[in-house]
Amino acid sequence: MDRLKKIEVDLQREISFIINTKVKDPRIGFITITYIKLSSDYHYMDVYFTVMDKEQNLKSCLEGLNKSRGFIKKNLLDRVKLKSIPDIKFVYDELIDKGFRINEILEKIKLNEKL
Repeated sequence: MDRLKKIEVDLQREISFIINTKVKDPRIGFITITYIKLSSDYHYMDVYFTVMDKEQNLKSCLEGLNKSRGFIKKNLLDRVKLKSIPDIKFVYDELIDKGFRINEILEKIKLNEKL
């Protein structure tokens, strides 16, 4: 595993821990960090996440996450061995939704083949 990937995995684990145990913003609710994309110069990272009830909670969840960026970066400084913590950008991970949609289409095709 290369160094960049190892740092991404460590950051994913630590950000998940911080959000689920230390961030108290009620807008965030229950989210899952699906993966981290770190720039090659370690200055920026995209944090991809999913939320349980996308239709009702996505906008408020994203607002809460963006408000908590400074708090998350401060906690990461204490937990991760990096010279500086990259700037965080939260991005909703649509791959899960696309996977469910593909699965629905395949189920409909399978059902039509039985008829």
